Amino acid sequence: MQTREKFTLFLTATAYLIFHLRLGPSVASSITGTVVQLLTTAPYCIGFTWILVILTRFLHAGKRPPWDRIARIFFTIGILFGFYFALYERNERVLEQQKQQEQQHIQPDRQENQKGQKSQNIN
Repeated sequence: MQTREKFTLFLTATAYLIFHLRLGPSVASSITGTVVQLLTTAPYCIGFTWILVILTRFLHAGKRPPWDRIARIFFTIGILFGFYFALYERNERVLEQQKQQEQQHIQPDRQENQKGQKSQNIN
């Protein structure tokens, strides 16, 4: 493996870790979130890598790709899954914030309606 190939493999692995990085309020929660994310996507990455290696072997008359190519396939698939799961988690957070904001707007309206009903009962 040449120096350029080592460098690109290192960059791919670094991108893989960055896409799976989950930041939290503390270092421990960041590490825990990142490890959970890596373990969540690992089965998908392994499975799709295995399928692509089988397809590559089929297309190249049974020749198995070198380990660094397999690692690049794994990291690339992991980057895609990390990106997908990050979008999914972001969407969940945004929807949860919208629900909280709606509930905050609904509660004052209910209080105003209750006050209005009380004033109608007094009259």
